[in-house]
Amino acid sequence: MWNALCFAVVRRLVTLGEHGGGWCTMVKGKNGWKTGQIVLSLGLVGLFTSMHYLTDMHDVAFHNVYRRLYYLPILILSFAHGLKGGLGAALLVTVAYTPHAFFSAHRDPSPDMDKALEIALYFGVGGLTGWLVERQRRVQAALERTLEEKSLMERQLVRAGRLSALGELTSGLAHEIRNPLASILGAAEALAVEFPPEHRKHRMSEVLLREIQRLRQVVDDFLHFARPSAGQPEPVDMATVVDEVLALLDNEARRQQVVIDVALEPEQWVVSGDKGQLSQVILNVILNALQALERGLGDERRVWVLEGGVQEVGDKRYRRLGVRDNGPGIGQQDLEKVFNPYFTTRDEGTGLGLSISTRIMEAHGGFIDIESAPGQTTVWLAFEPAKGEG
Repeated sequence: MWNALCFAVVRRLVTLGEHGGGWCTMVKGKNGWKTGQIVLSLGLVGLFTSMHYLTDMHDVAFHNVYRRLYYLPILILSFAHGLKGGLGAALLVTVAYTPHAFFSAHRDPSPDMDKALEIALYFGVGGLTGWLVERQRRVQAALERTLEEKSLMERQLVRAGRLSALGELTSGLAHEIRNPLASILGAAEALAVEFPPEHRKHRMSEVLLREIQRLRQVVDDFLHFARPSAGQPEPVDMATVVDEVLALLDNEARRQQVVIDVALEPEQWVVSGDKGQLSQVILNVILNALQALERGLGDERRVWVLEGGVQEVGDKRYRRLGVRDNGPGIGQQDLEKVFNPYFTTRDEGTGLGLSISTRIMEAHGGFIDIESAPGQTTVWLAFEPAKGEG
């Protein structure tokens, strides 16, 4: 009767552990699932040890079964906590079982050699299972990391291909516009000197010259977007670049009442590239963050310039610098569109800043990635470290 009741309790406990029901679910809700598995395992060890003491010492078959049931908590903790969990459970079982196995008057009737080998097997099964679980977790983590890198590389390739094709088209159009524009500019300058400053046509000529210069700047922007270069590569301290850019934006930040926090280690942030172009990238990204905060709803407006550690993509290692703001965020449907030229959500925006920055980063062997959620957007700039840097 007692043995049948014990086996029924064991079956119920195992079912609860597998399906997360009953008291184990309550523990899960309070302290986490792993804590629930620890409590379950402790309960099983106590139950099986009690069954040893409450069963007649001449019932060898039942004691043999109880001894094997100790593998249940060992396996549970091995799957929950890996190698440490498996060995810890084996030690717990050994401490609980040893007095009844060797020293109690009401002892397990099996031969001492069998019991000693069983204890050794507890540690063997716990250690092997825990090691295999940890190995499987490492493989799974590596696979997930590889899939993330593959997804990132695919996004970068698609984006680079799209921008490259658009850049070639833009370059051709810009060259075709630039030549006649130069002729128009020369003719307008010649007309302007034909009239005295107070003449109405002189003022019209000045307007014409001013608009031609604006068109010329637009054409130059086209060419810069179409064919960015890495300029003259040199070691660049990005912490210094950030400080210089923030000095330029200090008045704008004060006007918007935005607090900018910087957390960079200067000696660790040396990359290879053209300082002027990299400054333009930092300027564009921080400006975007400030402009996003203009549409924010919160009382406290903040921008953070922070380190993102090292990111491995394939066989390359990149140092990440992030610009984060607590603005409204970017909608998921717009996360890829923001890299397209002329895409903007601002009436006065041009939509070229991020696309030009992306082209500059690609010319420097890096890339840009964005993470966004309501109330937080982070633009990550991934740089190849300068030679000799980590």
